[in-house]
Amino acid sequence: MKIVVWVLVGIGALVLLGGVVLPLVHWLLGALGWLIAGALVIGGGIWLAKRAGGSKEVDASEAQRLP
Repeated sequence: MKIVVWVLVGIGALVLLGGVVLPLVHWLLGALGWLIAGALVIGGGIWLAKRAGGSKEVDASEAQRLP
């Protein structure tokens, strides 16, 4: 009788693993992938904006000229 119980427990564990845990892990890894991609895009945009902006500071001693 113990063998039947253990077989049923094993089958139940496989059903639980296949039906609940694996889709949950798949969804979490997919969400993590999107978060990493978004962070890279935002970080790259900030880096490019800083690099393209250059130094915008103007010394007070420099006279500003009209074009």
